[in-house]
Amino acid sequence: LKLCMGRTRADVCGAPTAGGMRARHWWLFVVSLAICFQGVKADKENIVKLTKFNFDDNVKRGAWFVKFYAPWCTHCQRLAPIWEKLADQAVSQDWPVKIADVDCTVSKTICEKANIKAFPTLALISEGKLKGKYSGEATASAFQTWLAEQGVLQDGSPAPAQATSRKQEAPDRPEQKLTSEETRPSATATHSKAIKAVAHNLLSRFPTESIITNIYVYFFIVMTFIVTFYITAFQMLEEE
Repeated sequence: LKLCMGRTRADVCGAPTAGGMRARHWWLFVVSLAICFQGVKADKENIVKLTKFNFDDNVKRGAWFVKFYAPWCTHCQRLAPIWEKLADQAVSQDWPVKIADVDCTVSKTICEKANIKAFPTLALISEGKLKGKYSGEATASAFQTWLAEQGVLQDGSPAPAQATSRKQEAPDRPEQKLTSEETRPSATATHSKAIKAVAHNLLSRFPTESIITNIYVYFFIVMTFIVTFYITAFQMLEEE
């Protein structure tokens, strides 16, 4: 048993230094950021990410509602939160159909095989065969109604009240349609648009396929650089 006698504990046992306090704050920041990172990642797990490596093995079993998209497509970006909501609903209600997506800028061979001509394209695939393509409203309840009409939902899955009239679903807000975009940007696109598309592509594809997760990663990298710079600067001043 070590005792600090005759002098204060700070004198004998050592008081926390400014560098030690900064290190503690730094580790608290890292832990908090890691928790946020895991929380954002968990929100995306209900959407199955299909690629050229796992597409065939997955869709040949069961029913799949697949979104074929491109990161630069503005309509795909607007659809993303609705698609996440649909996936969460499918998991919580234990639907027999899985909600998935395919990035056609990464898995071009799959999109060519599926004859995807525009983005976004929403296709229902059952037992490896294309059963139909959706072309209605971009709402979770409209998707559920259409899936029920295709006969891929269980009898126990609740159907929306307006199953026979999709256009009356949300009278208090303008109807959002799934409009298509060409699979390639216009050849006359300006340099600024091209740079913007490249930046968005990088943000949405590296190091993960989640834009929100990547924002956290880039933020973590920038903050790491800033904190490291200040710690080094403080150490240099203390040495002087």
